[in-house]
Amino acid sequence: MRTASFIFLLVLAGCGGKSPPAQSADNADNAGDPSADNAGGDSDKPLTKEEKAARRAEREKERAENASKGDSDTKGQPCGGPSIADLAAVLAQSSCIVPNGNPDGKQEDLGEQLEVKASADRFHIEPGGNAKINVVFRNKGKADLSLDFVVDPEPRFDFELYTAKGKRADLPPGNEPPLPPEVADAPAVDKQVARITLPPQGTARVSLDWSAVKYKWASKEKAKGAVAGRGYPREPAGPLPKGKYELRVITPLVNVFDGADHDMSQPKAQIEITK
Repeated sequence: MRTASFIFLLVLAGCGGKSPPAQSADNADNAGDPSADNAGGDSDKPLTKEEKAARRAEREKERAENASKGDSDTKGQPCGGPSIADLAAVLAQSSCIVPNGNPDGKQEDLGEQLEVKASADRFHIEPGGNAKINVVFRNKGKADLSLDFVVDPEPRFDFELYTAKGKRADLPPGNEPPLPPEVADAPAVDKQVARITLPPQGTARVSLDWSAVKYKWASKEKAKGAVAGRGYPREPAGPLPKGKYELRVITPLVNVFDGADHDMSQPKAQIEITK
């Protein structure tokens, strides 16, 4: 019996019954990958760890580029149309940038073509409360209308709040502090122009968050992270007092002549802060 078992083991060994070697970490990276680390090389000369790492990096880069291209193809929005639901997102696309666009170009009188309105989602707002401010650009003319907006590198919409007597109500008290040298001496972000085109009766909308709060100048430490060319940063400093206000939306619309009140580039919404 012992002799039979010994003969069986000898036969099994002769048939190549040893287990395969364990995969290394480098080989495991290629599991299921159609392009192996040695692909395109000399099969008799294994690649070094450095060469394998370089090839894996190339493959990962190619995958990322393909994924990015796919996202761009599916998420990209046209720079115009009868109804632009998110103007800020459209303006942020590189495809809408005008080559050599001039943010300080000739101002066109669009009074007969362009209508811009701002409104809050609710008229009565509690002190310190939040509201949605909706801005709508509408082409009321009979021909296509192209509009230019500044991006640096994103389109920026800001607010200015005025009392019933025309006094700024959201400015911090005191003079604006000087910026830290590393911010003041830094080059400002380049301004570019993004353009959209609206057909007759076409609209472009943007919805913005606004809070009924006062502001103070940010600390010197926070000011070190400010963006050059945008002034000294502010931060919330408590709720606004009750009263009726005029809220101006400072839009990035440029190259439009809209008079002293800036009705097109700075549309206004009436709000009341109540307790």
